[in-house]
Amino acid sequence: MGRPLLVFVFVALLAAVAAKEAVKPPPAPYAPECRIDEPDLFKEADPSQVPWFTIDLDAPAKTRYAQIARVYKDQIPPVLNVLRQMVAMIVGDLPLFEVLESFFRDAFEGGRYPQPYRDEIQGIADASGVPVEQIAMMNVFYELSRYCTSIVAEDATGGMWHGRNLDFGQLFIWDVKDQSWGLTEALKKVTINLNFIKNGKLMYKGTTFAGHTGIITGMRMGEFTLSMNAKMVPDIAQLMEWLTGDVKDVHFAMWVDRETMEKANNFEEARAYLSTVEQMTGCYYILGGNKPGQGSIIIRNATAMYEEPKLHDGDNDWFVLQTNYDPEQEPLWVDDRRTGGNACMNKLGKDRVSLETLYKVLKSKTTLNKTTVHTVIMSITHGIYQTYIQTCENPCWPF
Repeated sequence: MGRPLLVFVFVALLAAVAAKEAVKPPPAPYAPECRIDEPDLFKEADPSQVPWFTIDLDAPAKTRYAQIARVYKDQIPPVLNVLRQMVAMIVGDLPLFEVLESFFRDAFEGGRYPQPYRDEIQGIADASGVPVEQIAMMNVFYELSRYCTSIVAEDATGGMWHGRNLDFGQLFIWDVKDQSWGLTEALKKVTINLNFIKNGKLMYKGTTFAGHTGIITGMRMGEFTLSMNAKMVPDIAQLMEWLTGDVKDVHFAMWVDRETMEKANNFEEARAYLSTVEQMTGCYYILGGNKPGQGSIIIRNATAMYEEPKLHDGDNDWFVLQTNYDPEQEPLWVDDRRTGGNACMNKLGKDRVSLETLYKVLKSKTTLNKTTVHTVIMSITHGIYQTYIQTCENPCWPF
């Protein structure tokens, strides 16, 4: 996949947005495929590529992430450099990145970052040597763009499974030689798993990026699993109001994930919190439990839930799948992971759901694409939490 395909994709994306194209699959050889019957596909999966760290919630906030910051002090700056390059491509020599840094410095120093995240961010900056305004920016930037696929499924014995692909980096510096997105590749190198300890006991697990104090995916031990997908169009206006000081006391979605793990003791409490907490932008919370039927997609605006597809609810008999669109919205044909994902899950059937087969669903194109950073598979029933760095071999759709 080289320049001609990318030119086609960008033109097609603009045309699809303008014309509201009906859903249709990408052209050959990028059409969706379902790989659940490939016997050797799971053999390549290697969860050891993603390291584990421990966060002691009883420790002072400034020290909690210090070890991670020291380990990844050389990998965090390249993530920021991609952002800097992208800004330069848009505005040329204008110092927009420096202006953004000043906004985030003012927001941080002005107390608009809530505790304990403010002290945790300061601790990461101190331990890594990365300026605090850049770490503060990283912690907000992920609110704007996470094109993901999340699935909650119930197997034939009532066991609960939760899988997700984290897609991030679309349109951020295409490497023609390696045929990859610069930001996606940088994020693979800072993907980490965390064990959160409270009172000496493991409270929950999570996956995030080094330099960030929230989580993208998590599992409260024995109780529930959670992933969060962004909306196709983020609420940038709300973010700008927050940056300029007009909006305060709001929750960022990746911090809401973590707060849910710490405040909710079970599936129902998690559902109640995720449905009502006021936050910066709308998003999709994909929530799974420890009992049959406990699976739902909490569709949010900034103030409340307004829709909730569930397991055992109409057509959603044994699984729910969410990408980045409301159920009644047709995905853009250049970004349709929903149709192929649903088809692959239906082909799989609940009798065959397992760690291996759910991985294969998420390894199937176009659910897997060039922006896929990693896959997480969780199961409360089976005590599984695995994260896999992903690669989409050519031919592969850009996003």
